[in-house]
Amino acid sequence: MRATFRNLGADTKILFGSLVLIALLSIITVLTAPPSEAPRLSVRSDKVDGAMVLQRWLQRNGYKVQEVLSLSKQLSGVKVLFVLEPIISYSDSEIRLIADWVQKGNTLIVSGAPYAVNNLVQTFDLSLAYPLVETDPIASAAPTLLHPTFDAASVEVAYSIRTERADAVPHLFISNLPVLMSVPEEKGRVWVSGVSVPFTNLGIQNDGNAKIIANLLASIPASATIGFDEAAHGFGDETALDFNSWLFSTPPGWGILLGVAITMVYLALRGRRFGRALPLPDDRLRRESGEYIQAMATLFRRSGERTEMLKHYESQLRRRLAERYAIDTTLGNDELLKMVTYHNPSIDETEFRELLARLRKPNISEAELVRTVSDVDTFMKQLNNDHV
Repeated sequence: MRATFRNLGADTKILFGSLVLIALLSIITVLTAPPSEAPRLSVRSDKVDGAMVLQRWLQRNGYKVQEVLSLSKQLSGVKVLFVLEPIISYSDSEIRLIADWVQKGNTLIVSGAPYAVNNLVQTFDLSLAYPLVETDPIASAAPTLLHPTFDAASVEVAYSIRTERADAVPHLFISNLPVLMSVPEEKGRVWVSGVSVPFTNLGIQNDGNAKIIANLLASIPASATIGFDEAAHGFGDETALDFNSWLFSTPPGWGILLGVAITMVYLALRGRRFGRALPLPDDRLRRESGEYIQAMATLFRRSGERTEMLKHYESQLRRRLAERYAIDTTLGNDELLKMVTYHNPSIDETEFRELLARLRKPNISEAELVRTVSDVDTFMKQLNNDHV
């Protein structure tokens, strides 16, 4: 028992030490790990396909630029919202929030792949189709981009825009398919671009691409606040995360999950149970009395010691007679017969004498043994009835 308690104590120390080590490793990993690489068209990315240059270009032109990390908290404070290649889908409540914000007189600019932005732009009866791989320059429609005047620009990949709205205005085409379109929404306006190159760090250095962006903001005052939805790039307000999001999307949460997983694996490998073992229902069932009688009878039968069995039943019979009539159990058969018939004249003396003789018969067969035991049982039952 003491050894068992010592083993349990040692196991607990090992497990506790392992969990402490995991916690320390998680903290060190968080502190020493390099910042995660920002996704495509994020203003936090200085890569070729990032949008950091666009952010700084807008700031140099007098706009106030901020990252929108929570639509519910920050959207009302911006005049223009850029949604560029989101990697997190918008919920229905967020889409309604953006639609209401646009209708109040604000501007929404959306660009990205169909799978990334269609759930948002479909609210305005617009959608992006499969990509067009083209090397032809972008062609302008009837003069709509005039501030400044757009000349030309070239791209490699673009998405065509589809809509059935009569008030939709196409601005740029590739192979007669619109790739830049705007629609009015009450007091506001929505711009959808099937070409994302103009917004990238590399693309905005092209004069034609810069003119496209300038036209998107032509009606926006220079002092307006422009927001970039970085929450859609995975940089949301961490204080707004619920417990599940924190647990599954942050390094401390991952550390906790890893600790729990290692604990479960450790317990499984060590074979420890979480409590006292409970027997199965079948094991808890008690055996019937008849099963024990049958088992004993089977053992007696296999042993073949019929004489010993007769002695056992004779002993049982004499003990019962001694209890009933207060006689000595060691009396001979004749004396026992006299004493029993004296106390109970109703007993058949001949049958009782024959029964006593059979209980001492040598080399008895199995059939005779069974019959004799049955007669002894019947005789003892008769004694009980006579006593009552």
